[in-house]
Amino acid sequence: MKALLLSTFLAVLYSQATMGQCCSAGNPYFYNEHANMGHKELQVSLGYKYSTSNTYYKGSDAVSINFIDKAYFNFMNLQILYGLSPRFSIQTDFGYFINKTEKYELENWSDNNGYGLGDASLTVKYLAYKNFKRHLTIVPSVRVKFPIGVFDQEAGHVKLPITVQPSSGSYKYALNLYIGKGFSSSKWSMSFFGSFEYAQLIASKNFYYKYGNQYLFAFLISNKISDKLNLGLELRNESRAKSKRENQQIVASTGYQILYAVPHLSYSITNKWLVALNTEWPFYRHYNGLQLGNKFAVSASFYYRFMNYPG
Repeated sequence: MKALLLSTFLAVLYSQATMGQCCSAGNPYFYNEHANMGHKELQVSLGYKYSTSNTYYKGSDAVSINFIDKAYFNFMNLQILYGLSPRFSIQTDFGYFINKTEKYELENWSDNNGYGLGDASLTVKYLAYKNFKRHLTIVPSVRVKFPIGVFDQEAGHVKLPITVQPSSGSYKYALNLYIGKGFSSSKWSMSFFGSFEYAQLIASKNFYYKYGNQYLFAFLISNKISDKLNLGLELRNESRAKSKRENQQIVASTGYQILYAVPHLSYSITNKWLVALNTEWPFYRHYNGLQLGNKFAVSASFYYRFMNYPG
């Protein structure tokens, strides 16, 4: 009887808590420069991100549950940004998961591991305002994510949970706003980035699921230490509403609000090559219900810029 009760509890936990954890289906948030490009300028970047989670939370409190020992992923991102005109830029992103893994503490439970192509996205940016005297730039943008990668992935004819599926499984739409402000008499600069994302319903072979709307707000302050080195600190707020299943059923253990401190470092190798390093440290978390919370993440990006690219 105890074994039956334990199995029932774990089945509920598996369908609720792992659904609602930090590692949702599709590409993770990947920081890149949010401003647009100059006319006929082309920038190509290759990025890598590692993220890990190993603690369950109920609300803002850590709780001890012997279920998932560790969840982590290794992710690659290819971005191409091109200046179509003095005001319009277009950006494409392609994601690939080397792995999305959940390791379990329970005996006879096999680890879950997803991998493969994730999502692609297309972003159109518009330079709404630029004032050289005030060092002020305002760039709104719209983005569409396309679920071109692997979804409904299975292992041994058993469906993998949605948290380790590489692709989102549905289209996502976002409205974004970037504001950058520099100072003529100082090497300090500030920027703001806000985003609202809406996800369509996932209606696939294995899942009927809709992620809640996501809101992201980030404030970054940076200092140019030298002609090549730039240091910054970002404060980011991410929040997501609860998800839904069939018949508009609310999934209790989904949705969250997380505040991150994100140190940034960038180094200009030449006037065309740049490398950037970021680490994400959540210092406040509030999860609805019971969820596996993220611990930290680290990312690195290499940028190459082509000037006066023909087009």
